[in-house]
Amino acid sequence: MYIRILKKDLSRKRTMNFIMLIFIILAATFVSSSANNLITVSTALDSYFDMAGVPDYWHSTSSEKDAERFKSFAEENGYDYKITKFLDADPNMITVSGETFDNRHAVCLSTAKEARLFDKNGEEITSVNDGDIYVTNEVFRSEDNDFYPGCRITIEIGGNKKDFTLKGYTKDAFFGSSMIDMTRFLISEEDFAFFDGEGAPENFFLHAYTDDEEYNAKFDGLDLKTNINTTRSGMKMMYIMDILVAATVLAVSVCLILISMVILRFTINFTMSEEFREIGVMKAIGISNGRIRGLYIVKYFAVSAVGAAIGFGLSIPFGMLMIEGVSGNIIISGGSRLYLNAAFALLTAAVVVLFCYFCTRKIKKFSPIDAIRNGETGERFKRKGIIRLNRLKLAPVTFMALNDILSGLKRYLSMILIFTLGLLLIIIPANTINTLRSDKVVTLFSMADCDIVIPSKIMFTEKENGRKITENLEEIRKTLADCDIDADVFQEILFRFNVSKDGRKSSAVSFQGAGGVKTDMYSYVRGTPPSNENEVALSHITAERINAEIGDEVEITVGDEVRKYIVTAITQTMTNLGEGIRFYEGDRIDYDLAMGCFGVQIRYNDSPDGGTLKERKETLQKIYSESEVYTAGEYVNYMIGGVADQIRKVKSLILGIVICINILVAVLMVKSFITKEKGEIAVLKAIGFKNSSLVLWQSMRIGIVLLISIALGTVLSEPLSKLVCEPIFKMMGAFSMEFDIIPLEVYVIYPLTVFFSTLLAAAAGAMNLRKIAASETADVQ
Repeated sequence: MYIRILKKDLSRKRTMNFIMLIFIILAATFVSSSANNLITVSTALDSYFDMAGVPDYWHSTSSEKDAERFKSFAEENGYDYKITKFLDADPNMITVSGETFDNRHAVCLSTAKEARLFDKNGEEITSVNDGDIYVTNEVFRSEDNDFYPGCRITIEIGGNKKDFTLKGYTKDAFFGSSMIDMTRFLISEEDFAFFDGEGAPENFFLHAYTDDEEYNAKFDGLDLKTNINTTRSGMKMMYIMDILVAATVLAVSVCLILISMVILRFTINFTMSEEFREIGVMKAIGISNGRIRGLYIVKYFAVSAVGAAIGFGLSIPFGMLMIEGVSGNIIISGGSRLYLNAAFALLTAAVVVLFCYFCTRKIKKFSPIDAIRNGETGERFKRKGIIRLNRLKLAPVTFMALNDILSGLKRYLSMILIFTLGLLLIIIPANTINTLRSDKVVTLFSMADCDIVIPSKIMFTEKENGRKITENLEEIRKTLADCDIDADVFQEILFRFNVSKDGRKSSAVSFQGAGGVKTDMYSYVRGTPPSNENEVALSHITAERINAEIGDEVEITVGDEVRKYIVTAITQTMTNLGEGIRFYEGDRIDYDLAMGCFGVQIRYNDSPDGGTLKERKETLQKIYSESEVYTAGEYVNYMIGGVADQIRKVKSLILGIVICINILVAVLMVKSFITKEKGEIAVLKAIGFKNSSLVLWQSMRIGIVLLISIALGTVLSEPLSKLVCEPIFKMMGAFSMEFDIIPLEVYVIYPLTVFFSTLLAAAAGAMNLRKIAASETADVQ
């Protein structure tokens, strides 16, 4: 009996059932693939780090003496350790197929003996032939360079020059993330020895393997001059964007399930209200509530099973597509894990069926008398609606649409929820992208506000760094003056110093502006900018590590000298996961201690308009054609590996999905309204309403609901953007975020795109009412 009824129901309500099936397929596809990817990437990092020998604590130093001190320290404390040597290569002295190597990161040379790296197939590279070279996948797939297997790469270090043939790319746990500001070239031991001569800049990686909770305190006591200090968990954070993409798709999947639940509830309620006669008759002849509910559960079980099966099949290629970029950086071990796809597809189907069971509780309230009273349990003695046509100067069609919504808002709530949720799914990623690409966000990376940034080509070798920086800034100033451009030119110089208070020590990236930039040009969480040589500002992360507050005295080891400073302000920074020290610009710090710098910043003094800004950028690009010229926001996106561009791709996918969802929902709702209001439509035709007016009436209701949803979505978008995305920025070191909202995009372009696409679908669906004749007035309930 169930099978026979199921076949008839599926055939009779093809549109509703088909739309419901599509939503279940989408939900099962997205949930299965994204949950599998999220679990796979999260767990794969641990196994991948184990395979690559990633330590619990990782440091680097350019001092061989400090490397020896670390060795003694590790042996005295019984730590497992490893010390590896690598060579720094000046990116300006590297060419790819005759073109200068364009890379935003520092470059180091290493050998297979010193590192555990893997090829594109996940096989460990145990040796490299002389004259061959491998680069990391992050650099290999970059559009900035024309890399391909077999291309020629030329490297010059300390007067020694050699050509290499590119064999392919590596999966490098240490330098594989787009957020790590260094990359590694893998060469043979003989080629490494060729460059490793007098004058070659060398560095050492210091690896410590231990679960000693006092390790940091003991290590800080060594006062080593280090360039990198991080932990295994800190390195995992470098891969957060690889996890974020999967997490974003999973969030979309959860929203799809919620939308499916809303549609399912509407469909079930509509179906039951339409089948009140059948339910009443079945109860009259003695069929129990449970068996009647079983009819509906069997139907949606069948739809869910088919949807989950198709979704499972689609989730496999879709998941592979979504994880393709991640699998290029890390090794995904443990097989394809299709059982996870199957499990989550079944879970989606189970949730749909369970929800269906709860939604059919309403059947208990039906009685045989409902079949006689056309689905009503009594009479209605109060008027429908809260507005009056004679009091409002509205066209009849507009009044009807507005009155329908106001008098029966409950049945439109599902549409409002779906449309609002869909719009938020578009706006929240858009706000995140716009914030990451905003010129304002540059202040979150320990940089002053500016108009243009030119990546620095200075190679820091601890020899005459100060002279090179000064000459470079002066040269750019002269170039700008020759172009009649009045601007300030400055740059952030980076150091790594140890800071301590009352015995608590921490190593932190330290910043000082060069070229005339003042400390009051930076942003601070609280306090006042350092204004004397004995004053500093600490990031809130560094301050928490040493338990320092504004007004406290701290000790900072600058070179071989221990200096005392007063903390005058607390800052925030997303550089190196939030650690930082800000020095007064007049403080005497030897630039030969510098470990690097940010790009050269240019800030115009004449407040140019948008057109002039664009012209000047083009002019500077022609002058500095060997490098890319960025706006402040573009430079930040460049530094963090184009994260905004990755999210943009996901946002484009979401936009397409949301528009499809809205179209399906609009068609489903209009179809159900026409079916339920068949008698009313016939009466309206009988009294003279044209088909065009009735189509407008049906479409206008969807339009009004869309306007309500757009208003809700735009109001909720900013606080929800902070709620959803701010925790991620805080994990990267930010204290608070001010999102950059582009009104034209967020409040006009996206809402109008969703509005008109959905409204056109509703109008197309409403065309079906033309088949209803005026003679069908007997269907009025």
